[in-house]
Amino acid sequence: MEENKKITPIIFGASGLLGYRLYQHFLSRNLSPIGTYNQSEKSGLVFFDLEHSQLKDLKIQTNNNYFAIICASLTNISYINENPKETAKINVDATIRLISSLNELNIPILFISSDNVFSGKKGNYSDTSVANPISEYGKQKRIVEVALNEITKGECIILRLAKIISNNANDSSILNDIVSQLQSSKPIKAARDLIFNPTALSDIVRAIELLINKEARGFFNFCNPESFNRLELTKILAEQLEINQCNIQSVLFSDIDESGKRPLNTSMVNSFIFKNHTFMNINECIQSQIKLWKNET
Repeated sequence: MEENKKITPIIFGASGLLGYRLYQHFLSRNLSPIGTYNQSEKSGLVFFDLEHSQLKDLKIQTNNNYFAIICASLTNISYINENPKETAKINVDATIRLISSLNELNIPILFISSDNVFSGKKGNYSDTSVANPISEYGKQKRIVEVALNEITKGECIILRLAKIISNNANDSSILNDIVSQLQSSKPIKAARDLIFNPTALSDIVRAIELLINKEARGFFNFCNPESFNRLELTKILAEQLEINQCNIQSVLFSDIDESGKRPLNTSMVNSFIFKNHTFMNINECIQSQIKLWKNET
């Protein structure tokens, strides 16, 4: 970033997978970020409860060039599907309240949204595709997208992400989740119709920095161009880890979850602004994770 455009990022939800990586990244850029946490306290972060805290609790300075990144959200899709009203108090009501407060202070906002805003019936969604979510999580994200766009009169960034591949050996992100199943010796039901673009956390951080630097505004899709179904990804991991595939069962997602509240094919097409982005491919991501897993054993 140019010196005269240096920002002070405020990262809401900085204790989470993406938020904490962003916080560390901006620290390394000497940008003095403010990062918030709610339940998972981490060094350097400030407590902020979406439902009850106020921006004044963060001791906002009027002469700083702030930029807000909203990562804070409940993300357990199954739990949200089962408890839509309870979870909407945080994911919708409290988030929109935060957006309104930030907008009153003219602080630009980047909102982390999801591929779940799409129905999942066809895949290959562009950033201009119709958003028609079927999961409660996707519906909540879509409500916030619309509200943010209206409150800021389009002067915002809405970034839709796919499943994240982390740089951690023991969180619940996609590769770790599959490997824990593979190592359990129990039968693994892997859905061949659940299709997505698993994307490296480091790529997402670079994409966010690009959008901020370019002062972009609007709706943006960002994901690894490679799409996989859950079955394919499970078999690739088993092969790379030299784990017998006999326990892997090819199923439809409806065999696992009969609710019909999960989009199946959420594969996306990247927004044009990312045309020059070089992605970590899935094999590079897996090899990186293997090194982390070995260090944990």
